[in-house]
Amino acid sequence: MSVLKEENITPEKIEEFLISLEEKGRGQASLQCYRRILLELYKYLPEEKNIKEETGREWKAYLEKQELQPSTVNTHMSVWNSFLRYLGHREWQLEDFDRESENAQPQLNRTEYLRLLSAAKHLGKEKSYLLIKTLGGAGMRIQELSQLTVEALKQGTVELEYHNSRQKRILQLPKGLREELLDYVEREGKSSGVVFSSQEGMPIARSSVNYFINIVSHDARVAEEKANARCLWKMYQETCRKIRANMEALIEESYQKILEDEQSSMGWKA
Repeated sequence: MSVLKEENITPEKIEEFLISLEEKGRGQASLQCYRRILLELYKYLPEEKNIKEETGREWKAYLEKQELQPSTVNTHMSVWNSFLRYLGHREWQLEDFDRESENAQPQLNRTEYLRLLSAAKHLGKEKSYLLIKTLGGAGMRIQELSQLTVEALKQGTVELEYHNSRQKRILQLPKGLREELLDYVEREGKSSGVVFSSQEGMPIARSSVNYFINIVSHDARVAEEKANARCLWKMYQETCRKIRANMEALIEESYQKILEDEQSSMGWKA
């Protein structure tokens, strides 16, 4: 299978990408920002309107020469990376930019996560509680919330698609969370469709998700910049990483014990 060296960009592809974001719950303000930046990219591209591996770095250098604020350049590069994920060209993303962004992101720990849940419960903010638990406890990405439906709740598993439907994973909903969500949708009168939705019935916007998380941060004594979906996802990943590391240590310890027992019975001097 040949690997594309270039990808032609058209206004239609940009709009298709924006529609995919809207279907995942992105708000209109966010979509307008993405559209503006991608049209800037389209205008920047040469006449044939093709992108390739080095385009990202060249565009970043061009933006920096315009004496834009570093945060503005970072926003442009974040949109660039998201667009490439949609097109299936993760290999053209600015990996060093991603690492810099992640390093700058504050870390939410497990204790703070539990304080967020406790504060939401104490304040009677059920939607905040359920969103925090779904993202931080079950490990669902914010862009996957539109795929969490009442039908999926009833069967206990969610088949999630991401990277423009090129990859899939099965998420087993924790029993306690599943029961709480089923109770929530029943009281909301939802028999089908998306669990977390706006008043108009559309999937909840990313900005709204972060709003519901952030409104309990003060009472939870958690810094506002940590009370968002991204930090919850990173906390979930870090928890899983530590569990895997502990399992690997136990496996190694168990194997060494087997070798010691075998040595005692079958060693040359046994």
